[in-house]
Amino acid sequence: MGPRTAFSVSAEDGGDTTLPPVRGSGWITAGLTAGFAMQAFSYYGLTAWLPSYLHDELGMSVSEAGAGSSIFQILAIVGGLGVPFAARFLSTTAVAVTVGVLWTSVPAGLLLAPQLWWFWSICGGIAQGGGITVIFIAIIRLARDQASAGRMSAIVQGSGYCLAAASPPLLGFVHDTTGSWTPALLVLLASVLIFLFSTTGSVRRVPKNR
Repeated sequence: MGPRTAFSVSAEDGGDTTLPPVRGSGWITAGLTAGFAMQAFSYYGLTAWLPSYLHDELGMSVSEAGAGSSIFQILAIVGGLGVPFAARFLSTTAVAVTVGVLWTSVPAGLLLAPQLWWFWSICGGIAQGGGITVIFIAIIRLARDQASAGRMSAIVQGSGYCLAAASPPLLGFVHDTTGSWTPALLVLLASVLIFLFSTTGSVRRVPKNR
């Protein structure tokens, strides 16, 4: 069809359809922004420092730690593809809670059972791929039309990424200041809990069928 035709939306596809606004959509957008920010904050923090954690805490070589942390990246495919599939059979709220619990298990697991790092990396990989997906599913269902979907996405991503960019230097500063990975993991634990409650609370108020 060619790129111009393939990526354009015609009126027959609902491209010009405007839906009625959702009550409290501003608060929902704020909650999704907080959830996205903490999702990205956790992702960038773990991406930056998981290899160092594996090297320092478990005595892995540099190459082993790098290879081990790749599990966290690869499993994002499962979350990214699995969440839309699960959302067809489960409520968006149930999917958001599942993703949030998987996210929470990563810093909690590394604190309590670091020897199972591979399992927590699997959970985190699924969560980081699914977390961003469930938020955009909520945006699509909440938006009145394509223009409002674009505005909401810009707010959620723009604000979220600005905050998330502070994650690697902040976690590095906490580690260097305390000389331990425990406080840094506690910061990550706080961020994933905020993701869990903000995202779940927001998607509960998003219409199921629009």
